[in-house]
Amino acid sequence: MKLEITLSLLLLLTMQIVFGQKSELFSKDNSELIDDDLLSITVDTNGNKWIGTSKFGLVKLSNGKFENLNKENSEIKGDYISPIFIDSKGNVWISFSKPTDGIAKFDGKKWTNYTETDLNTSEVSVISIVEDTKGNIYFGGVNGVFKFDGEAWNKIKLPEENIIVRAMDISANDDIAIGHNSGLLIKKDDKWENLTEENSELRLGTVRGVKFTSDNKLIVGYGGGFGDGGFSIIENEKWNHFNKTNSKVPDHMVRDIEIGKGGVVWMATNNGLIRMDGKEIAPILFREGMYKNVILDIEIDDTTIWIATNFGLIKIEE
Repeated sequence: MKLEITLSLLLLLTMQIVFGQKSELFSKDNSELIDDDLLSITVDTNGNKWIGTSKFGLVKLSNGKFENLNKENSEIKGDYISPIFIDSKGNVWISFSKPTDGIAKFDGKKWTNYTETDLNTSEVSVISIVEDTKGNIYFGGVNGVFKFDGEAWNKIKLPEENIIVRAMDISANDDIAIGHNSGLLIKKDDKWENLTEENSELRLGTVRGVKFTSDNKLIVGYGGGFGDGGFSIIENEKWNHFNKTNSKVPDHMVRDIEIGKGGVVWMATNNGLIRMDGKEIAPILFREGMYKNVILDIEIDDTTIWIATNFGLIKIEE
């Protein structure tokens, strides 16, 4: 383990030389972080970092101190925490599971939990959370998409039923993109378009990441496995594809897409990060060996990139 940590830091320093960035790795061996297997990360309006683990509940990083919130000491009744989302009012939303499934909201003072009864569904299984320009919060997962308007929960009628929603994003125009296990749904001007491998240029059926850019392009990340994978960029109905065959993309799976300063795009893959500045794609690997660079989630806080991995928390200063 000590050897791996040393190697990680050496590779991080190498990345700093290449990109002119400062990097830091937090793990259970060099910090108070309770575990290295992290699933999700976000930053609230006060600069607090909220981190989801796979076995130990929620972690809050505030002023350099790690605080663990779990089913024994808090309202978080599940060990598995993902995703985490901060809405426009500053509320922290989390999905928790194992052993208990639910959604929790923290308003800065108290937690409120929502269960199957509140959503009128058989189970609460959330994989993606987004917000529209009106403040409605959308929760997508195994049972489709639910919308919360601040008072009531309603299930959204989609053109494709019985899908597992993997990713969602909403543009400044309230266009909606939903990636799922069988393709991509796009809603524009109240009309849905159902894209599949058969009727579109989708490279793979499973879509794990979607992100609208400020100029309304749509970046689509694929689910890995066989085929080209990687990601596509849709602009004015024209598709451009990037994968391991035709670019420096390091892996077929792209599970999270975030956009930072100057429009720099960051993507999480099963084999490191993708950093895309304009047309330039750079892979960033932190350790040597197979399955050593699994990136689960990315959060951008001004010029700081926070990265949740299966080997700890990485902080990069642009």
